[in-house]
Amino acid sequence: ASQSGSDTLARVAFGLVALVWGLMVFGASVRVHGAGLACPDWPLCFGRVVPEIDFGVFFEFGHRVVAGCVSLVYLGIGAAIFRQGRSSAVKGVWALGLFVLGVQVVLGGLTVLELLAEWTVTSHLLAGNTFCLTVLVLALSLRAERVPSIMPAAVGRGHRALGALVALALLAQLALGGLVSSSHAGLVCPSWPTCAGSVWFPTFAGLVGLQLAHRLLAYTLGGLVIGLFAASASNATLRAPAGLMVGLVLLQVALGVGNVLLRLPVEVTLAHTGVAAFLVLATTWFNWRALRAPLALAEPAADLVEAR
Repeated sequence: ASQSGSDTLARVAFGLVALVWGLMVFGASVRVHGAGLACPDWPLCFGRVVPEIDFGVFFEFGHRVVAGCVSLVYLGIGAAIFRQGRSSAVKGVWALGLFVLGVQVVLGGLTVLELLAEWTVTSHLLAGNTFCLTVLVLALSLRAERVPSIMPAAVGRGHRALGALVALALLAQLALGGLVSSSHAGLVCPSWPTCAGSVWFPTFAGLVGLQLAHRLLAYTLGGLVIGLFAASASNATLRAPAGLMVGLVLLQVALGVGNVLLRLPVEVTLAHTGVAAFLVLATTWFNWRALRAPLALAEPAADLVEAR
């Protein structure tokens, strides 16, 4: 494939990452405006392809329209990938994304048909983030084909392990956040840093337990990301994504606190969703670089002895 063709395709893919990110924030706006069932049927809306638009229908139907545009762009990228004869790795990433997109479309329908059941809302959130990070990996892969990415520094196994640990903790935190939101548990602990007045941990059962688990994992994740940055600050390959992750996780904790103290204002709630999705992308970027960079020599002293 030509370099210009690959470059254009990579740019389109990066643009799609931004569009999918916006779609997830739009999806959160559907939820916070209580418009999730403004179209009570699926895939049509009130039995029509284009319904009459009111406030709620604007959000829900608009979300579906943007999702349709995302799907068409993704299929177009796939057509170009196969027409240009891209590498099997790129084709594989695209195929994985297509599968996730299919799952996400089904979950979107089930979210309506199951009347906003907690499991569908949370699964829809997780699948949306998974699709977004897959499109990012696709974009990075397309760009790397055009200009092979030469990482400026080798990384240690510890960097890779810590990156994977942060990714797993972030996945769990996303799931908890989705459950807190879909079960309306955002204010069951009305104060911060305590749960209620002077009580820190009144119970770990029910919705209060869900909210407390979300808070505790947030602190744990924050500590892991700060540790990741401390371990990566001197590494030229990982410094930028690790620094971005620290900034985002601190902002995310502040937004979470703001959600409680300000009683879930729409703007803060949407920002909380958007920053979470951005943190997923930054974590994906970190792990992409960590896995593509060469491994540092585990025992440099022994290698020096052998060289003599």
